[in-house]
Amino acid sequence: MNAAPAQTDTIAAIASPPGHSARAIVRIAGPQTPAILARLCQDAPDRTGPCTVRLPGGAELACEIVRWTAPRSYTAQDAAELILPGNPELARRVLRALCGAGAREAGPGEFTLRACLAGKLTVEQAEGVARVIASERDDELETARRLLRGDTGERYARWADRIAELLALVEAGIDFTDQEDVVPIEAADLRARLLKLRAEIRDLIGAPGERRSASPRAVLAGPPSAGKSTLFNALLGRERAVVHDRPGTTRDAIAEPLKLDTRTVTLVDLAGLEAAGDADAQAAAFSEIKAADLVLWCDPDGSPPDERLEPAKTICIRTKADRPIGEPDADVVEVCALDGRGLAVLRGVLAEHALAGSAGLSVPERHAEALRATEARLESACTELAGQERALASPELVAGELRLGLDSLGAITGRVDADEILGRVFSGFCVGK
Repeated sequence: MNAAPAQTDTIAAIASPPGHSARAIVRIAGPQTPAILARLCQDAPDRTGPCTVRLPGGAELACEIVRWTAPRSYTAQDAAELILPGNPELARRVLRALCGAGAREAGPGEFTLRACLAGKLTVEQAEGVARVIASERDDELETARRLLRGDTGERYARWADRIAELLALVEAGIDFTDQEDVVPIEAADLRARLLKLRAEIRDLIGAPGERRSASPRAVLAGPPSAGKSTLFNALLGRERAVVHDRPGTTRDAIAEPLKLDTRTVTLVDLAGLEAAGDADAQAAAFSEIKAADLVLWCDPDGSPPDERLEPAKTICIRTKADRPIGEPDADVVEVCALDGRGLAVLRGVLAEHALAGSAGLSVPERHAEALRATEARLESACTELAGQERALASPELVAGELRLGLDSLGAITGRVDADEILGRVFSGFCVGK
């Protein structure tokens, strides 16, 4: 919707999923709800219970009804739900009856929009409703629940509060630039606090250019002919990558979704890492490694990984466990793609490390864009403060960057106006006693 519709009309819609089911639900909300129900329903109870709905054409349908009175409903208006046999045609006929008696058919998300406008939900919680409905995996559902509970919005609000507090201190200092002994916040302290806040934001959304999504990426890296493509195919359960004894068969990164229980990880097969290898293939491989959430270092003997890899996100795999060697390292996962040895263990490792490590990184794109803009403004403010210790050399420029950063964050949390900034200034200082 481009604009909020009037809240004085009454809306109705089928609230249950499409198709046949045991029960269907038709929802109505708005100030005319009691009058519309009185026209259509015989013996409708004030709260819950059975009733009979008159349908177009004179037919009658036995239903259960649940009613709410304003403001104790989802939309803060008079509302009701009619529960009926789960036949789609019956649900459509009940909806037509409600609309014929004075309601209008609701648009997409309009019940939740009304809940937002009434203050029942924040915008973040409304996004959580949509994401709960669209969730297909446990990690997506948990992200949606955090939005719906308000946990995510509370985090953003705390960040906005900290930026507003620092902006208040900077603007207070502008009023006292002619008094060297009055420094509401020292430049070094301000920069340290801004850097800490920027790090927290980056922790959530990732560094610029870093891939963050609800589906984490696990890459298979290792020397040529280490069995990466064979393992890739074995984990997927089908022949996706070309396997050949000749080194260098894989040149481009091949990515496929890998289902793990109720979650999914994107598995990527890379070209073998070698000093004398094709330059483009090597560059592409390291680009994927840098962006990955987890690196599976594949080596036939379980040898240590390439020193250029990040140890914290690297797991060592001995890909030829059918070939006897000495006592294996306890930190090495042993697999054999040919006979399936260790594949279940590796899948468990993937679920534990890759998914647990990135399940909290799924951020709605609207939020991510606003947070990236906020982070950029904090970084600009830190650049202005570099090398300064006490008094701010250019407080107006710093204040401008903080204001723009607060505006960017306000795209999610709501705007922080000038009066609030002034309130912070005067509540924190005893000026002009």
